[in-house]
Amino acid sequence: MGKVTAMLGLKNKIIAITRNEINGREFSNLVSRQGGRAIALPTIEIVSKGPAAAKEFLSKLQKKKHDYCAFMSPQAVRILFNLAGRRAALMLKATKVIAVGPKTRDSLQEHGVIVNLVPKQFSSMGLVNLLSTMNPAGKRIIIPRSSAADEFATRALADLGMEVDEILLYSARTSPITPVWDEFSDLLLRKKVDAVIFTSASSVISFFEILSKVSTGDLRLDNQVNVISIGPLTSKELKKRKVTCFEADEHTIRGTLELAKQIV
Repeated sequence: MGKVTAMLGLKNKIIAITRNEINGREFSNLVSRQGGRAIALPTIEIVSKGPAAAKEFLSKLQKKKHDYCAFMSPQAVRILFNLAGRRAALMLKATKVIAVGPKTRDSLQEHGVIVNLVPKQFSSMGLVNLLSTMNPAGKRIIIPRSSAADEFATRALADLGMEVDEILLYSARTSPITPVWDEFSDLLLRKKVDAVIFTSASSVISFFEILSKVSTGDLRLDNQVNVISIGPLTSKELKKRKVTCFEADEHTIRGTLELAKQIV
């Protein structure tokens, strides 16, 4: 087997991402192949709401016979199937399943779920834009999601005349501080980090909570480093902190990495 040669699109660049080492493995491999170094920053932990939440989801899906079920993230898929197992896949056959993004689609398909629709934009806005073209008034949709998620999609779909049920399957809390944060803070203060990629609004909140505890200097993030957002809701959270950011056109990890290659 031939040796894989790095493409060196990010040669000697340091790119941080708000994901733990396991969830950031694909990103780290991509950066490495481009000749750079990735730093995976654990910012949030996913906490399941437990079996009662999955039971509520399945019960409502059965009783109300929703026209659509929209999964906003792979985490929602993982939590649901951890709690409900094969029963979830069987009951989802009765509705049109929407996956907001390729990772979410792949996760559903791994559990034997047929994905009927994927929005062009991998975001809440993409979901709303997709359904707005499908005569949505009077239709029912159920969304298993995080309690920390923005309510934009729920309000916008209701404004389209849809009946929206949200089931809160999990919450996000700030991760414990690990040694990688000390190294990152030091590199950031010395302007050695070329970009920081934020992958969700929740990760923005936890990032600044952790950074305030580990940083020894008073810094404005966008003066130190290029700040990249994976999508509009993440950008909105950054703007609340008056942080200027670049936003990826494709709201995926690969999309953020392509943007990083253009600006660092």
